[in-house]
Amino acid sequence: MGTLVKDFNTKQQRGCRVTERVLAWTSSWNLLSAMVRNQTNMKKTLMFAISLAAAMSASATMLVNRGLPTENLNNVADGNRANVSWAFTEYTPSDYWLVGDTFQNTSSQAWDINTIQLWSVGDTTAPYLRGGLDGSTIGIVSSTYSMTSVNYADGSQFLYQGSGGGYVGINQIDFAVNITLLPGQTYDFFLDGTGNSELDFQGNPIVVPYVHASNAALSGSPQDGADNTMLYAEVINGSIPLGYVGTWSSLGDGWDKASDVNVQVFGSAVPEPTTVIAGALLLLPFGASTLRSLRRNRTA
Repeated sequence: MGTLVKDFNTKQQRGCRVTERVLAWTSSWNLLSAMVRNQTNMKKTLMFAISLAAAMSASATMLVNRGLPTENLNNVADGNRANVSWAFTEYTPSDYWLVGDTFQNTSSQAWDINTIQLWSVGDTTAPYLRGGLDGSTIGIVSSTYSMTSVNYADGSQFLYQGSGGGYVGINQIDFAVNITLLPGQTYDFFLDGTGNSELDFQGNPIVVPYVHASNAALSGSPQDGADNTMLYAEVINGSIPLGYVGTWSSLGDGWDKASDVNVQVFGSAVPEPTTVIAGALLLLPFGASTLRSLRRNRTA
């Protein structure tokens, strides 16, 4: 098994298991359409109601906010340091290890997710995202991304400081995805890619980028779903076999405290079909009275 490296040069070991399964959710507008199909004098009201319902479904928002820490950054924070980054060593193209984590839909509505945002530390090229529902197969979810160099927003040290004292850049990676996550479901994700030129203890490149993580209690920023554990996975011949994913904690196993991978998730919360229909129907009496008023104005 690969050896884990914390923020440039601390090494530890891991071992594995987790799977997952994908479900789909769709909504139906049949009832609403049937109720207004023959009401030709209500066309404009119907169109407005449907547009409103679509807007309710499609409005983008941040669904999970476990972003970068804003306090206790870098070595100046001493024992209260919150920020850290992780990668495995002993990379070979046919057998290597990834660091990952989870997020959960804790709402009462399904989520349509279109963006998963992660951060890497140091050199990163050709990143891609692996993921899947907790308890099912992990696959490549996206290789479509935008990557931007970013800084911490703490007002003092803006770059990531490695354990050796040097400063390195932080990359924000926004992956385009198309994922539906039902209420209560948990999603596993892993950052994969190349470009990490740091050398492991055997003098070989680590290759897979360091993924940014932080201790939730010391981060000073919202850390939705942080549970002080992360995931690891073994990639064999390009894929992650069932049973090759597991959980681990950095507390006493790579660091002096627990950490979670930083992630932000964007998309829309999808209303239940009955909620959308009820909201649209509330507009119909208003639309009818408006049409009557318009008729009176035209004939006056």
